[in-house]
Amino acid sequence: MQIHGVSRSGKNYLIEHLVETMNAKCPKTLLFVNGSGTLKELSQKHFGIPLSESNEEQKNQLRLAFCPYLKEMQKSTDFKHIIVDGHYCFHIDNKFVTSFTDEERDIFDVFFYLNTPAEKIIENALNGDHNNNIAQMSIEKINQWKEIEIQGLKKSCKEIGKELIVLDRNFDDVVSFFENLLLPKNNLILDAKTIAEKMISENQTLINKYYKIILLDCDKTVSNNDTTYDFCKIMGIEKLALKEIFAGERYSLYQFFRTAKLYSTKLLSLYEEAAQYATNQAVINEKLLADIQINGNAFLTVGITSGIYLTWKNIQAKYHFPQIVVGGSNIRTDNKLVSSAVKFYFTRLLREMGKYVIAVGDSIIDVEMLEEADKSFIVAHEKLNSGMTDYFKKKQSKIQQLAYSNFQYDNVKTQKSLFL
Repeated sequence: MQIHGVSRSGKNYLIEHLVETMNAKCPKTLLFVNGSGTLKELSQKHFGIPLSESNEEQKNQLRLAFCPYLKEMQKSTDFKHIIVDGHYCFHIDNKFVTSFTDEERDIFDVFFYLNTPAEKIIENALNGDHNNNIAQMSIEKINQWKEIEIQGLKKSCKEIGKELIVLDRNFDDVVSFFENLLLPKNNLILDAKTIAEKMISENQTLINKYYKIILLDCDKTVSNNDTTYDFCKIMGIEKLALKEIFAGERYSLYQFFRTAKLYSTKLLSLYEEAAQYATNQAVINEKLLADIQINGNAFLTVGITSGIYLTWKNIQAKYHFPQIVVGGSNIRTDNKLVSSAVKFYFTRLLREMGKYVIAVGDSIIDVEMLEEADKSFIVAHEKLNSGMTDYFKKKQSKIQQLAYSNFQYDNVKTQKSLFL
């Protein structure tokens, strides 16, 4: 596995902490291979010069030599897992130069990104003994650097059926995530494509009966409101706690692990009470429901929720809609979580099975699902989603908007029905 992040983001500190913790709990679990240190060794071995004196062509040769070196180490070590620090790109002569190779993409099983705030990166650079050029960079420039790396790595991960897992500096939760990922006797699935495959296999009999499928986000799509906030009201969890977890519109499995872990700290009886309260507060999207009931008899309806799974199972039982609900939101009761990548792979796997998929969502977490579907729609109830507004400004998209309210995204085609 490989952890990326811009220089001075604290990758090595995090990795060393993870290695110490994992191996204390289960010896020989995690071995740290320092990427930069290994390239320095290879530079001396191949060219007889320090890495700092090598030219760009020599650096490229060293990067290509790194993966075979790593494969040999994997064969010879008795550690179960290897973790490596990585750099997707560098800031050189006022340009971002990509150093990440296809060979790196293909050799690692899991990719992480340490999303350290720009202010902290500058502070680390000021306190360090090198990379002082980073200390002179603006917050905007560092944020641009991070976004280039995150989007580039997400694209590479998608090419090999993986998810880029974006970490933060809440190291207690990061350690807990790695414990669930690496240590034996943990049943939580933390691979997006595997989760999607599992969800499909659990509903295979019904899915096999239909050629056409409507894939529905749940909160603020099937319902007009976000039932998660009603749930949190009873749980005693502030909205700000969730906003902090999902800051920057990051919706990888790690963020949903944090919320599932947070919910699991409460009594199960309170969790169930809160889910029932949220069920009762749900305001169903009557226009969407009527459209599907009148025009969508040939379609299987599947709700895929990143919210409270128990709430949506209750709503399904109450309204007999959608026909299937998939999700997971409590690490004590569920073995699956739903990130934006899970929604994407769920859609892709259905299409690979030969299904025709219409997808409906309301926010950035749904974008990958919407873009992957054969036909897709965005809904807006109380207001426009700011993330989607920015998305439509930057990109020409096939996503259409359902005309269920007076709120209209610019440059987005509007339809009155899913079936026109």
